[in-house]
Amino acid sequence: MTGGWGRDTFDELIALIYLATTDPPSWTEVLRIVGEGIQGSPCAVHVHGIDLAPAMTVGSWGVPVHTTLAPYEDHFAAKNVWLIKGARLLVPGAVLTGEELCSDEEFLRSEYYNDFLRPLNVRYSVRAVLTCDPEPLSYLSAGRPHEAKPFGEAQKRKLAALVPHLTQAIRIQERLETLQARRRAVSGALERLPLAVYFLDARGRVVEMNTAGRKLVEARDGLALDRGALIAVDPHAEVQLQRLMFGAATAETGRLLPRGGAFSLTRDGGRRPLSVMVAPTGVTGLFPASRLASVVVLVEEPVRREVVPFDAFTVNYGLSPAEASLTARLVGGMTVKQAAVAAGIRPSTARSHLKRIFVKTGAKRQSDLVRRVLTFDEPGQHD
Repeated sequence: MTGGWGRDTFDELIALIYLATTDPPSWTEVLRIVGEGIQGSPCAVHVHGIDLAPAMTVGSWGVPVHTTLAPYEDHFAAKNVWLIKGARLLVPGAVLTGEELCSDEEFLRSEYYNDFLRPLNVRYSVRAVLTCDPEPLSYLSAGRPHEAKPFGEAQKRKLAALVPHLTQAIRIQERLETLQARRRAVSGALERLPLAVYFLDARGRVVEMNTAGRKLVEARDGLALDRGALIAVDPHAEVQLQRLMFGAATAETGRLLPRGGAFSLTRDGGRRPLSVMVAPTGVTGLFPASRLASVVVLVEEPVRREVVPFDAFTVNYGLSPAEASLTARLVGGMTVKQAAVAAGIRPSTARSHLKRIFVKTGAKRQSDLVRRVLTFDEPGQHD
């Protein structure tokens, strides 16, 4: 069912919608075709935060020249009278006009209309709800000017035909963004560890390493690279390192070898030895090439630095025990709903905690909070 779209146009739209999950600028073309197809402009996809604000614009088309949606994202999203008055109607898959969400009398006297929409010459609207509580509220919306007519059933049918694909695309894009944010945050955290970190494939070749690890092998400070493979400079230590690495790489085969282990690695010049730990790692998802990594090697750096504990983050931002507990679970990869179940509280209580956490830390969404925790520097640490 194409909902009134021509078959070729519908197929083009679906292809573009899924392309937009990995190529966000493609949303502009998606929204252009949708906007022209339902005779609505401007046309946009928004994702809202807690209590509607802040909002994120996933894509937009038809916004007047020299105008941005920043005022909506930062302020007017929380004043959107259509969403406030019609909150109970905002269920996934619903396609609703402005008139169905809020009476004209309330709409026309609202701050949202008079201070935001009226200067943009937007009078009528229609929106397709993609996700809502317990997920963030997201929707595609389109507007029409004062001189036009309200949206009707024909336009609603067209949007309804796209809803399943738009919903899937938004969920895919959200997951990709969260994974990418977590990957960047964890990569940053690994750079700050007082360890050299190496991820190796089954043959001992380095897949990824942090800056501390790179410095060691470049200086041949106990360790080196031989055609991409990690080796120990000392011949006796090399035998031990290779035995542990091979054992870790073949941990799942049942071979009678140590599945990794630890040893002291001697260095030139009488300097104190490095402490080396070798272990199987599996698929971590922390680095771009981590699916190739089967072994992790951790090496204590010659110069130790202090690791900022999670407690320092909670103290610095004044988080309560309940807020700290929720934050820790979110950093560990749980959703708000999963964290609520694990903590034995209602999802609504967890969302209230999260709202206070955002206020205290300045984070705007969950991925931002994860990044702030994992890259936190304790005040005065580097003084």
